[in-house]
Amino acid sequence: MKNALLILFIIPTYLFSQTNDKKLFLDKNSPLSKKSITAIATDLDGLNWIGTLDGLICYNGQKWSTLNTENSKLPSDKILCIEINNNIKYIGTTKGLLVVKNNDWKVFTTSNSGLPSNKIRKIKINKGVVWIATSAGLVRYKSGFDVMLSKEKNSISNDDFITLNIDNSEMIWVGTNNGLYSFKEGIWKIFNTQNSQLPNNHIWSIIVDSEDKKWIGTKNGLVAVTNEGWQLFDKKNSILESNRINSIVCDDYDRIWVSTAKGVISYDGDSWKKQKTKICKKEVIKNIFIDSFDNKWICTLNNIILFNTEGVEFKNNITIENNVIVSR
Repeated sequence: MKNALLILFIIPTYLFSQTNDKKLFLDKNSPLSKKSITAIATDLDGLNWIGTLDGLICYNGQKWSTLNTENSKLPSDKILCIEINNNIKYIGTTKGLLVVKNNDWKVFTTSNSGLPSNKIRKIKINKGVVWIATSAGLVRYKSGFDVMLSKEKNSISNDDFITLNIDNSEMIWVGTNNGLYSFKEGIWKIFNTQNSQLPNNHIWSIIVDSEDKKWIGTKNGLVAVTNEGWQLFDKKNSILESNRINSIVCDDYDRIWVSTAKGVISYDGDSWKKQKTKICKKEVIKNIFIDSFDNKWICTLNNIILFNTEGVEFKNNITIENNVIVSR
């Protein structure tokens, strides 16, 4: 019989310094303060799974639960990415892939699977196929793990993939610190500063909007890619206050949200808007994430700001379903 450990939410939540569209998480009211958040995903029970470099934290709007290598099957406390599909959680770490299905937690590594690397940086799912960006190649996972794009298989110059996304035509886009790759049906192409309008070869984030526009965040500007061409956004032609793009997200209204150290801006398809998300002017923003409630999680050096122009919300109910059950 399978044994399971029920991790209860035991840390009380006291939200303060808040308005209807903002909530602030500090040391006193959450375990998130000063942690480096790397990923946020929401399951069907309304539970947010939050990846950090110090473990996995779950939050249902009222209570918190912290998981690590000591109280769960996490192979590493350094969580790099999380993707949830049909309530199956795919959690990428620096020491392997954790798949959580129902109450079963299973870890895949280079020693027990076809993964080329244990460093799982990004995961995207398309039509039941799980695509995984690792530090040693692009992997397709369905019944097993198959390396689809790598130095060894395709003789590409760099297979240390940082970010990943899939467009409407099922083209795979993966970013490295040495250029952007597209891949479909065995055919690949590399884009860099020499053969495209990329302003920099450091590709840190890729988002695809509802119109199939690819938004590429780089170390030196933001690029939008369509069938008509490439368009660069930077400090010269937009309200960006810094060209160093930390992260990009797309909300429920198909607005693009872009974070730099100096602030957060959004683009609705027609115009840019500077978002008033900061608590103080000196605040340094690191990243932005979005959950299934359309809450923007804005990570600064000192705290976490939840921002939602429609009002911050969660499912806010505590049941067995949205507690965390860890198989042992």
